[in-house]
Formats: sequence, C-alpha cells, structure tokens
Amino acid sequence: MALTGYTREGKCVDQYDDLGSHHICINLASIASTGMNFCEVTGQSDWCSSSMECHEDRSLMCPVENWCVCQWAFASYIEKAGGCDKIQDINCSAVNMEAVKAYRNSGEKYADALDCLVSRCSLESFE
Repeated sequence: MALTGYTREGKCVDQYDDLGSHHICINLASIASTGMNFCEVTGQSDWCSSSMECHEDRSLMCPVENWCVCQWAFASYIEKAGGCDKIQDINCSAVNMEAVKAYRNSGEKYADALDCLVSRCSLESFE
C-alpha cells in the first residue's frame, strides 16, 4: 500500500508544520455504506483512488489504502456522509490522539467526530 502520514512513516504523526492536522487514519480500501469514498463525500479531487509510493518499496507505486486525513475534514466527512455509521473504516491504531484532544477542547462543534472515534476505536478508557 502507499505510505501514509504527513512524514510518510506509515502513521499519523503530530508535526508542527502540518497545518492540516492530518491525524485521522481512514482505510480508503474499505467500502462505506453509502458506496462513496472520503474524497467523493468531502468534494476533494479523487486522490483517494490514486497510487503513490509503496510502503514496502518506495520505487513502486501502490494504491492509497490507509491514509491520514485532516481531523477537521474528517469531522466534515461524518456530517456530509450522514453519520459515523456511513463512513469508511478507521485505522484506529494509526490515529493520533492529538485529534481526540482537539475535539474534546472544541466543545460541541466537533462532538460527532469525537463520538465517532470513541465508539469506533473503543476509546472509552481514555476519557
């Protein structure tokens, strides 16, 4: 699969110059109940179906699979898709907890995004 993360290390890292806060890892190979991927729902160009450097061999191109997306775009994705149960799978082990902290500090505005991560990633013990 293509290498993910702002620094292309395979996980969502928190980096000072990552102004997009790419902290939520979505499995773009999964199928959402709506049949639409993250790019289609959020209105972005279709990089979700593209190929990038492979994780295993950077000289090859692989399809984008697990990918770190902006935590703010993730919140919009849930809203536009019609709820957490309508989105693609989340790769919980690669999600950066900075997103959870930011959602918690934002009050009700991002409550649905926080609730989605808590339920999908079994984060109750971290509250």
